Amino acid sequence: MSSADAEVEVTLRGGPDGLPETVTVRAAQLAQPRLKIPFRAGYEHFVAEPQGNGKAGDNAVFVWCDRTKLAE
Repeated sequence: MSSADAEVEVTLRGGPDGLPETVTVRAAQLAQPRLKIPFRAGYEHFVAEPQGNGKAGDNAVFVWCDRTKLAE
């Protein structure tokens, strides 16, 4: 498995009730400006909270910023 395919656990802050506080994502997703988490009939969008070293990784924190609905 390549490092881009590796999975990391991240913490989510905010968002709708019922959304887990931590999720596992592919490491490659951390290079994107936003995380897009499927939830119910849409996607919850999160942006990285700045870390001391400027990099996101295991135990990175992402803050809810938006929601989009699934296309019908």
